[in-house]
Amino acid sequence: MTDKLIPEGFRKLNVTDDFVGLIGPLWFKAEGERLRIGLPLEPRHGNPMGWAHGGLLVTVADMVMGAGSGHVTGIRWPHPTISLSTEFVRGAKLGQWLEGTARIARRTINFCFCSCDLVCGGEIVLVASGVFKVPDIDKIPEAVRAKVMGKWE
Repeated sequence: MTDKLIPEGFRKLNVTDDFVGLIGPLWFKAEGERLRIGLPLEPRHGNPMGWAHGGLLVTVADMVMGAGSGHVTGIRWPHPTISLSTEFVRGAKLGQWLEGTARIARRTINFCFCSCDLVCGGEIVLVASGVFKVPDIDKIPEAVRAKVMGKWE
């Protein structure tokens, strides 16, 4: 059932984060400088009230902005969260597609300043902003460095 919710052109976002693996997989679609990331909302994502759990929404927003930062910097390696602020707008209904795209307001040599809206069923369900650390390329293990450079395609 959930495969039917994944829009055409989306592919699995391969991350090595075990925690994100518990909720995922997440799906992505690169469109130039934009990286769309989404997730089909399954019963396992729900809270006791039958809506997507708030912690799930915050985690997805964090991943949208972190991966979006990686897409913009061309470094597909974790961009650690420095700060994260979220506001819940409405509930996200299980059985629907949840999606967000990072907006990079400013990028410095060390940080990406981002925001995103998570949308479900055509409605904004969460707004978020955050600051993400651009990784030091020299600190990425040499064995994987070449593999993680460049934008998602």
